Amino acid sequence: MGLFGRSQEKPPKELVDEWAKKIRREMRVIDRQIRGKIQKNEMLEDTFESMEDGEEMEEEAEEEIDRILFEITAGALGKAPGKVTDALPETEPAGATAASDDETEEDIEAMQSRLEALRS
Repeated sequence: MGLFGRSQEKPPKELVDEWAKKIRREMRVIDRQIRGKIQKNEMLEDTFESMEDGEEMEEEAEEEIDRILFEITAGALGKAPGKVTDALPETEPAGATAASDDETEEDIEAMQSRLEALRS
């Protein structure tokens, strides 16, 4: 029969109500998804902001360390040069190292003889 006549379909008002319920349900799901996306975006923004703040915090920490070291060393650290420019000391001649090797061998032998004396 016709649209408003008796048929096996549900009346239009019930169909509209069902569609409205489905639409509301879908809108709630979409709303939850949007809220989740907003939260994630806010968290990412906070993370990036804190990463930028990390550089500032690092500089502040270095300044604080310098201040504390200055206090501990009673200002002596502030008088120290920024970098060492002195040349490395020259190595000892080959003969001097040979003499020191002989001395260390003698020392080792003397220690071993003392150890044996203590054992017996």
